[in-house]
Amino acid sequence: MEPQVAKIPATRLAISINRCFLPLCTGFVEQSARAFGLGDSEALSLTLAAEEIFNYLADGPACGQNLDIACLGNTFQVATVFTLPTNTLNLRAFNFTFRPALNEDQLPADLGLLIASRTVDHLQFDLKAGKFRLTLSKDKAYPALEHKPLLMPRAEPAVTFRRPDPAELLLLLNGLMGLSPGRRLPPEFAQPGKVVDMAGAGLYGALIAVDPAGRLGGGLLWRRLSDQMVECFGPYLFGQPAATARSLLDHLLGVLAKTPAVGLLNRYPTPDLPSGYFEVLGAWGHHARDGSLPEIPVHYRSLEEDTGAVAWTHPALRAFIAKEYERLAFARDLITLSAAGERISPYSVLTTEFNRPAGVVTLRPIWWGEDAECNLREHVRVLRQEGLRDLFFEQDLGRSWQSHFTPALLAAGFSPMVILPHGGHGDLLMFEHRGGDLP
Repeated sequence: MEPQVAKIPATRLAISINRCFLPLCTGFVEQSARAFGLGDSEALSLTLAAEEIFNYLADGPACGQNLDIACLGNTFQVATVFTLPTNTLNLRAFNFTFRPALNEDQLPADLGLLIASRTVDHLQFDLKAGKFRLTLSKDKAYPALEHKPLLMPRAEPAVTFRRPDPAELLLLLNGLMGLSPGRRLPPEFAQPGKVVDMAGAGLYGALIAVDPAGRLGGGLLWRRLSDQMVECFGPYLFGQPAATARSLLDHLLGVLAKTPAVGLLNRYPTPDLPSGYFEVLGAWGHHARDGSLPEIPVHYRSLEEDTGAVAWTHPALRAFIAKEYERLAFARDLITLSAAGERISPYSVLTTEFNRPAGVVTLRPIWWGEDAECNLREHVRVLRQEGLRDLFFEQDLGRSWQSHFTPALLAAGFSPMVILPHGGHGDLLMFEHRGGDLP
């Protein structure tokens, strides 16, 4: 069976936004974080972020409003969710590139928001049913993987395929370094203990191939990108014949046949990926150390009939998206975005997911605003200065507002590359920065 996502425990507090309640807010977040397993440093970081958010709200127009605070605990992460009747935050301060205007006489009000965004690992905004939600998440601390190839005991041809226990999963993850140290992989793979905890929470699944003596001959992992799409990693083989890779994939397909998944994605192909199991959606580039830009294919397998979906597009990309859907034979109702003079926020917000060992950054929009092009250009400039070469932008075609970013993306040097079906709320359109360095 597919791993079941564990029910996430939660604590909740309802208070009024007033400075006299600050100790109640910070005490609640700190005690909840510790109860859910965060270490001292991580719990204090999450508490500091909550303190800065609460102080900012108490000093602004939100003072006196009702505030709901929830802490959600997982085996690898704790999240604090603030729910407000209205948005009274300066969202611009949550951008990675934001720098407040400092003066000698008074600290800027949005400095606290900057501090909050830098002390947590993940940010998310939601606006639903007239209520604004800000989610701050802090990951538990895990030791990084030592960059030393692990010598795997040579296994006989594997005859058993099964789920690994935690120690075997750690062995598999450590063994990947010996296969290809420079391979692009999810950033959490550099912290094997985190992946083991995520697997325990049902967010990752894994299969291994073992010989009669129990020696590890190979394996693969997978995770859900959405309710309908699964992404797999591997197969990884340790001195095994090609038939082992096919058997691992066959076992995975058997697992997924019992789930609602409609597709299987592989964005990190290995040399052991057998032919005939996937079709190629497209490709994107990867800046190699020698300066070349090899193309990496993105593989996809349909698991059952795709009954269609709605996809939103900006007029500037309608022809490209329609052509891609026709080429891939995806049934989509393509709706062209149109502006009607509605009010637009002055500031946009992007999140940044770093994979520094691979030199990769993925930008995701979480708020649309008029400064989108300037914001994107500044992100490109800063990230290039930090030596990060592979810059991607993920646009969810199932969320209409994200298509507003299209003109800004094209102007900032991003090009549409690959459509990932059902990768988010709808299909994901992946852009890659191909415009070189920006002035």
